[in-house]
Amino acid sequence: MTLEEQLKLIRSAERISGMDIISNLITDFVEIHGDRVTGDDHALIGGIGLFGSRPVTVLTVNRGKTPQQRQRFNGGMVSASGYRKATRLVEAAQRFGRPVISFIDTPGADASELSEYQGQSQAIADMIDVMGRLTVPNIGVILGEGHSGGALAFTNANQILMLENAIFSVASPEAVASIVKSDHDLSDDLPMTAQALKRLGLIDQIITEDDQIIGRIRRAVDEAIEKTDKFSGPQLVKMRQTKFLDFLKQWK
Repeated sequence: MTLEEQLKLIRSAERISGMDIISNLITDFVEIHGDRVTGDDHALIGGIGLFGSRPVTVLTVNRGKTPQQRQRFNGGMVSASGYRKATRLVEAAQRFGRPVISFIDTPGADASELSEYQGQSQAIADMIDVMGRLTVPNIGVILGEGHSGGALAFTNANQILMLENAIFSVASPEAVASIVKSDHDLSDDLPMTAQALKRLGLIDQIITEDDQIIGRIRRAVDEAIEKTDKFSGPQLVKMRQTKFLDFLKQWK
């Protein structure tokens, strides 16, 4: 599959979304609104519910399927208020001992003048920090696109899972092409596919995409929580640090 074909597939309105997964896998879901500072970002859906019989905190980027939804949800580009709302939920998960599960499909954080004025970079940095210090299991699932710091805020996690056609990169292919002027074919390196990142040790599991995808996501998330549940809080923190440090060592 070419990069163009892959992007068309994962940007399709028919692509499975975080809300599809919540409606199928999370029972008694209660959505939490607002960041208690500037308002409520509809692009970031977060709340608490039951995964099986276990209380969990769930975050998902709401990209939308119809043109009207995509306009309302800003195409999945989360604003500063969205990251603050997510941080608020993560901090509550820490207090109540709930695992955090994030479903990610975003072309990147909102880069509007308003988001920058409202402290976008600080909001992302705060969330990365809070996610890294969690003493409860933290699972990230990349469903489609996961680009830039907008996705990284959700993936400072103990286990990172990816659907087999998803991509996770420093920036969208279009953004990389506009920044880097080179004769080298960047599609060889960016975006990073699930298969490439699994070989490099950043991704823990690739989820097959077929007509059983909801069941496969359920099993993968359940296995990820089971793997991390046996570790103490300090061990979970160390696990996240080690994952990224080992990944970075490959470029020294």
